[in-house]
Amino acid sequence: MREGLEPLFNPSSLALVGASRDEWKSGGMFLKSFLNHGFQGRLYPVNPRESEIMGLKAYPSVLDIPGDIDLAILAIPAPATEQAMVECARKGVRFVVIHSAGFGESGDMGRELEARVMDSARRGGVRVVGPNCMGIYSPYARLNTILTIVDVPMEGGKVAFVGQSGWASEIFIISGYDRGLRSSRVISSGNQSDLSTPDYVEYFGSDPKTEVIAAYIEGIKGGRRLLQVAAEVSRKKPIIMWKAGRTTAGARAVTSHTGSLAGSDEVYSAAFRQAGITKANHLEELIDLAVAFTSTCRPRGNRVGILVEAGGGGVAAADACEGMGLEVPPFPEETQEELTEYLREISSPLSVVRNPVDLIWPPMSEFSRILLRCVESMARAVDILLLLTYYPLDDESFAQSMVELKERIDKPIFVVPAYPSRQSQGLSLYTRKGIPAFPSAERAAKAISAAVEYRQNRNRRTAAEGKKDV
Repeated sequence: MREGLEPLFNPSSLALVGASRDEWKSGGMFLKSFLNHGFQGRLYPVNPRESEIMGLKAYPSVLDIPGDIDLAILAIPAPATEQAMVECARKGVRFVVIHSAGFGESGDMGRELEARVMDSARRGGVRVVGPNCMGIYSPYARLNTILTIVDVPMEGGKVAFVGQSGWASEIFIISGYDRGLRSSRVISSGNQSDLSTPDYVEYFGSDPKTEVIAAYIEGIKGGRRLLQVAAEVSRKKPIIMWKAGRTTAGARAVTSHTGSLAGSDEVYSAAFRQAGITKANHLEELIDLAVAFTSTCRPRGNRVGILVEAGGGGVAAADACEGMGLEVPPFPEETQEELTEYLREISSPLSVVRNPVDLIWPPMSEFSRILLRCVESMARAVDILLLLTYYPLDDESFAQSMVELKERIDKPIFVVPAYPSRQSQGLSLYTRKGIPAFPSAERAAKAISAAVEYRQNRNRRTAAEGKKDV
């Protein structure tokens, strides 16, 4: 499926049906976005009333476009999509994205229209995204129909996302970007009348640009296949899913939103565990877990070493970690002696070295050196390091020193700044460098626990198959 979906996310030719001069209409916003961001393929505006739009030759129909078309984006009202799909099928278009609403989610007439449109697509061999979706954000191809009003740089990364909601897709992109996540591919899947979550997860699983997969789902078409695909993909890459519609009111909203059946939250939770899927309970948690899995090191166990500069933070972090099933073991005597000897002359004589390690305000002139040295000593006794620090995270030089330390100890480091509301740029910087950063110890502990559980789950499955730990 990876090769099969590649032209969708990296099309060499794109027809925009409903292209417009009006930048406040979808067809105008999309075209402007493609031009401004430097879309990499051939671009064909389609509008029967125009001969030229934004400096490009316009075509009355996709049938008039010379050559093959990988992707057609339909930015037209629902009633007009039926004829447009007939023409796309005749042309041999490989993929079509249907943006408009007014299909299966809107009642009987919408379901009938959707069935006719999909019948034309199937007869012509066209694969369909949507309908009732916001389309694609593919920064490597410089293609974006999801966020066209808010400017998000086309900076490719390693996190892929599929969202049954356009809202979830756009918020994941922009909020994730602000936290330091960079996307490889994002798809707003809508009603999923053809291509659905299992197809995208399978593609992301083999995509070399993707290392972490996240998803928002309301209901599953082909649930058994999703679990089969996820069970295979999660052996190589983490999959995080937020299943919406857990409550009675939420389930009602799901039905009217994408026409899906929400299903039992307990059933989904059990199925996710079996398939190796990490479950998120809301969007903030989905982003936190994606941040955690971007770490370039995976935890080999659940022992956490905590370093703080104020005692209250150590108590909060220890409670948070143990509350999530992690261990915060006292350090062995040799580690405590090593830390005590090092800190005796350069830090407070009251420093606590048991775990958590409390530096009690070390001298600012030695701050960075002390932090690095203590973490290196602690790392020999634990699997994961959690730092709650007053040191400014936007210090590029120190951040790079942390990266070099992490590579040297080969263990994940998680960071929480003392003043997170003033450290948004630092949170992003550390995450981009492969050191997950969080606004609170509680959120960091939840993310660490998920990373540990993923590793343990994967190792259990590989051991059961007689394979070596990975």
